[in-house]
Order: sequence, then C-alpha cells, then structure tokens
Amino acid sequence: MSLEDEDSIVVKAQKLTEHEGHPQAKDYDEVTQEFMTASIRDYHAHLCAQSPMPNHGQEMALLAASWAKASQVTGMNLTHTPNLLKLITSHGLQVHGKLKAKLRPLVEAMFGFHSSQKALKEGTNFAFKHMAPMEDNQQGFLKALLIQKIINTMWFANKHDKGIMYPEHFKPFPYLTLALVLTAIECCIDEWVMGKWGDISFTMQEYHSVYDSYVKCLQDFDSTTKAVGILPTICSRIYKVGCIHSGASMLTTEPQCKVSVHVIAATIQEHQEGMMTEDKSD
Repeated sequence: MSLEDEDSIVVKAQKLTEHEGHPQAKDYDEVTQEFMTASIRDYHAHLCAQSPMPNHGQEMALLAASWAKASQVTGMNLTHTPNLLKLITSHGLQVHGKLKAKLRPLVEAMFGFHSSQKALKEGTNFAFKHMAPMEDNQQGFLKALLIQKIINTMWFANKHDKGIMYPEHFKPFPYLTLALVLTAIECCIDEWVMGKWGDISFTMQEYHSVYDSYVKCLQDFDSTTKAVGILPTICSRIYKVGCIHSGASMLTTEPQCKVSVHVIAATIQEHQEGMMTEDKSD
C-alpha cells in the first residue's frame, strides 16, 4: 500500500538526535516534527474510531490514510522510513494503556467493589444507568455515568481534543470506540476479581475476544432496535455531551455581535444630522 502523495512536495526526514530506545518526534527536524504530529493525531483518531484493536492489515490501512492526511494538511510528502512508521504505530499502541490508566480510578470510585465483580459483568450490568441483579429491573443501557465520564476524559477533555478536532471520526460517537470503552471497563473490573486490586494488562492478546463480543453485542442491539434508532441516538448524545464538557459548544453558539436595521437607520440619521450641524457651525 503506497504512502506517497504525488501532488505534495517530497522531503526527507533529518534526524538531529541519536539515542537508544524508541524513536521520538523531537529527534527530528521541525518540518518532520510538524508532519509527524499531524500524522500521529490523525492515526490516533482513525484507530479509536475505526479499528480500536486492529490486525496488521487494518493497521497498515490506517497508517496509509493518516500519512496521506498529514501530507494533505502540511502540503508535504515526507519520505517514510521504518522508524517513522514505528513512531506512529507506537502511539496507537499507547491508546489502550492510556484509556485503562484513566479508567482505573473512576471504576474503583464508582463501584467501590462492595458487591461482587461477577454481578457487575453479568449481562453487562455495569453499562446500565440503573444496575440491578435482575434484567427486568435494569434501566438505561449504555447510559451509565462512568461511560460518559471516561469518554469525556479520554476524547473530549478540552476544545482541542481528538473528539472535537476530528468530527469526521467522532460525530456521532463511534460504536466501535464504545465497544473499546466497555472492554476497558471490564478489564478494570477484572483487576478486583480476587477481592483486592491486581494489575492486568489491557492488551489485544488478552482482550481482543472480549472486544469482539462487545462489538457483536452492539451490532445485535442496533439491528434489533433499528426501527426506533436507539443506538444512533445514544451515540449522538454521547458526542453532544462530550462537546459540552470540552467547552467547544460555547464556540458554536450564534454570534451575538449584530447590528439591527433599526440601529443602522438611527446611525445614518445621527451621521447626517452631525454633518448638518458641522456645516452650520462653519
């Protein structure tokens, strides 16, 4: 799969700093840093929205799309190298760890783990606004406060966050990303399975099958309720609440700086009267 854009200026990365360990954008010249920043941000958004747990083929497709987007945004076509590509994909791998790190204290505070972890996971009980041991008493599927809270924290922290800057990916909130959130919550619950906290890595190897089950759950839910559009409504609401949390909604309100026809007419009259007064004084 080609990463080249023939309409852009072809440039080569200049590495200014050599060191052991993983490559970093700051190791390169300013032009390369600008390009890589754009590519990494787009890759992060693409990954979360379209393939939160990608296989190699999906990863390469996302990488090519983000490289092309960065080329379009910067007007440059950076010659790709293995280290530059690794720099982008390594940021993608950090998404899972970052999500879990933000979730862990929220899950502990929200549930307290006075009840059994099994009860939280049965029937995806934790995803309901009103949890209950019996399905007939559960209310508000996918409306649990925890879900919106972690989405706000992860993608809508401020008006420059991914959820705001990439509406083409996050509006409405993607159900695949929602499946990732549910999977991460389950991972955090699993850490308390022994009655006290124990670290569990949130990796694709360990949780890909869990993620797939949540994707299927949401697909089945959407299919069953398609006539009334419940899942699209939920995802649209998640995006809207996220925008409000970020403060970006304040920027989209209708401008208040307006001059009415009445004010314009009055101003014209004042101007004409002022001109006449000046002529008389002369």
